[in-house]
Amino acid sequence: MKKRKLQTGISPRGIVTTLGLGTAVSLLGESTLYTVLPEPTIAARLGLTMTMVGVLLAANRATRLFTNGPAGLLYGKLPHRPLLVTSLFLGALSSLLYTTGTGFWPIFIGRVCWGIAWSLLWIGSRTVINEVAGDDNLGFLNGLYQMFFLIGVGLSSFFGGILTDLLGFQRMQRLSALVLIAAAVTWYFRLPETSRRKGAGESKNAKAKAEESTPESKKEKSGKISLARFLPAFIAILIARFIERGVLAATGVLWISNLFELDISVFGMVLPIVTLTGTYNALRILPGLAGSPLIGWLSDRLGKRWAVMAIAFGVNAVGMVLMKNPLRLFALIGALFTSMIGGSVDSLIPAVIGDHTSPSTAGRVLGTTYIFADLGSTLGPLVSLAMLDASIVTLDNLYLASAGLLLLAAGLSLFAARGERNNLL
Repeated sequence: MKKRKLQTGISPRGIVTTLGLGTAVSLLGESTLYTVLPEPTIAARLGLTMTMVGVLLAANRATRLFTNGPAGLLYGKLPHRPLLVTSLFLGALSSLLYTTGTGFWPIFIGRVCWGIAWSLLWIGSRTVINEVAGDDNLGFLNGLYQMFFLIGVGLSSFFGGILTDLLGFQRMQRLSALVLIAAAVTWYFRLPETSRRKGAGESKNAKAKAEESTPESKKEKSGKISLARFLPAFIAILIARFIERGVLAATGVLWISNLFELDISVFGMVLPIVTLTGTYNALRILPGLAGSPLIGWLSDRLGKRWAVMAIAFGVNAVGMVLMKNPLRLFALIGALFTSMIGGSVDSLIPAVIGDHTSPSTAGRVLGTTYIFADLGSTLGPLVSLAMLDASIVTLDNLYLASAGLLLLAAGLSLFAARGERNNLL
């Protein structure tokens, strides 16, 4: 893959920034659910048990197990901008569905709708990034996009918790729908078409030349691509998502409650536990904001994406152990360490895919990658909340087991790094 010249009138970094900003604001309704639904008072007000909450937090990920593959195929065959704009409108619809009533089913239907929307948004954005990036900035641009995603998660958790306390759950979700519609309109006018199709930025001959430049790309062009060679990437992202989007996201409010025991007072004002949890979710992503593009840039310079990933998994394992420390300072430091999971893995795995696919096959491999990612995200809240609800494990033991999984992922990454050095992966 060579450095690509675009005819879109906007630089690759500008395209990634546009995608990143739209992705960030799209997370307002989604991140708010993870902040507020596990809170027992709000769950009871909405007519939900903790087991129902676990199912709802996992429902959109379970949906994506079936929609990620078709989404990847769509991005390999159709123009990208209409699909991306559609994803934001579907996201707005999901937020509106949350407000149609109380109980399990209205929110469940909204979660399914959001799952479809996120398949189109996430896989489409990563496909576009791999199309516009070159060898010298593939990791950096994926890290830059991940930085915007983390900003969205943090700010959405922070403001979502505050707005839910001030406005109530349903009014807050209606506001989220308006924000998503505004983002969709912005993408329609601002985002260029980048797909490598005739008339879409490159000529047919240029496309053919790019795809036939190497024996590997010839093989991919004929559809003969082995997904088995990407198995280490699939397993690594499954474990990372199980911990980050599952265990940590679903149990954050419980961890905060245990750590501080009661609502705390700041400058004479008592902070409700939901607001405190939203603030925590916002602060814990700060290391990842700088770390995501930095890790991507480092992997570009070193050419050792898997080795960098192994180190990140190890640091996160230490963080999970520290989070169960009874001393608040060490527990909070551990929480900051764990913010590297998403920042590193979600920056490096798409770059690994981009290293070994052509534009015509990247969508398919990314679709499969995020099936594994969403399997981890689906199982995380289901397993963790159900086990806690049934008193099978304590929160401390759950975090200790999570640290063991992260060490397993670090070992897998070291194994994959050997293949990387020998050009086998």
